[in-house]
Amino acid sequence: MDRAGRILLVDNSRAYSAIVAGTLSERLGFSVILADSLDGARKALESGDDGIMLVLSGLVLPDADERQVVDFFVGRGLPLVVVSGVFDTGIRERILARPVIDYVLKDNPASVDYLAWLVERIARNRDLTALVVDDSRSYRMQISSLLRLYGFSVLEADDGARGLELIRDNPHIRLAVIDYQLPGLDGIHLVRRIRAIHPRDRLAIIGISSSQSSRGPISAQFIKSGANDYLNKPFLPEELFCRVSQNVESLESIAALRTLATTDYLTGLSNRRSFFEIGPRRLETLVQQGEGMSVAMIDIDFFKRINDGHGHECGDAVLVEVARILAASVRAGDLVARFGGEEFCILAAGLAGDAAMAFFEGIRAAVEAAAIVFNGAHIPVTISVGLCPVAQDSLGVMLAQADAALYRAKQSGRNKVERA
Repeated sequence: MDRAGRILLVDNSRAYSAIVAGTLSERLGFSVILADSLDGARKALESGDDGIMLVLSGLVLPDADERQVVDFFVGRGLPLVVVSGVFDTGIRERILARPVIDYVLKDNPASVDYLAWLVERIARNRDLTALVVDDSRSYRMQISSLLRLYGFSVLEADDGARGLELIRDNPHIRLAVIDYQLPGLDGIHLVRRIRAIHPRDRLAIIGISSSQSSRGPISAQFIKSGANDYLNKPFLPEELFCRVSQNVESLESIAALRTLATTDYLTGLSNRRSFFEIGPRRLETLVQQGEGMSVAMIDIDFFKRINDGHGHECGDAVLVEVARILAASVRAGDLVARFGGEEFCILAAGLAGDAAMAFFEGIRAAVEAAAIVFNGAHIPVTISVGLCPVAQDSLGVMLAQADAALYRAKQSGRNKVERA
């Protein structure tokens, strides 16, 4: 399945184009449009350039020189990566002085892997929002333009107070580039205020400055105050791109580890650990707000019989389908997790008493009605539900009551909802 956004690859070497296109399409799933001349690129764009995410272009084309190649794509506002087979310091400096993403040498096999990483990085950036806080309009515009070129959505602020306001109003911001000298709230104090809201592993902050301070190196002040990185002004766009990519990828790596630690590998639901991290805070919040809540323990009936009769692959398929039904049934603010084996748990916010009974009866009926087929065989599946329909002093107490109700449901015939 093709990923959103197409890649336009322009190069006069058919062999190199085939290698790069194969890597981008087969390994990463991108749709790649090939052209071996500037005229070919023009025709490809005329057929519809709305979906072009990125252009990878050589400089040696049969119908254009270096300047014409760069002017053509930059003039159309297309993100451009220049790919060259010849290292020339003068050419490299001229290219990187233009609004292009990178200048890549194709002098060794590793260049293909780097291009694959670069394309993947730009694609991921399209889902990210960055904030630039700088009272210098020229620097703010330069950094914002570069970040947009790298695929980010960008918000801007010209003082610390406005920057902090944007951080609070936009919790999805993942990168902030903050200057030291700001009117009112300076960069160091802004970073400290931000860190009271967002930890280092959720939001990357790069401090920037051209100033000196009597309190010691500004770089150290930024880092000690909570910044992830620091850049001296003036800096090269190439350096900004490397620092931004490095910090964003660190966030992604931490997020991936966090997901592994808190997600059930088979069903994709939260795991037991995650439930016990989030659940008590959710209970406390709901109680403080005076809202009702309920907790249910859910067990797949006769699951061992399914495993023994159809095999563990069938058992896994049943677990995945039941998890899908549970996830589709809960609402925003609810918490659903696989506790282990064939056992699941749901914390339903704002539901108590008879309303909670009706809600979980609907889930029970949905599972019973599901058409689960494995290797051509229909697999009938039902669940038993033990419900604690009223908030208690702790999540542990509610789970114990729900577990006792689940035991009664299974002892009295299964495929039913039993309340505590």
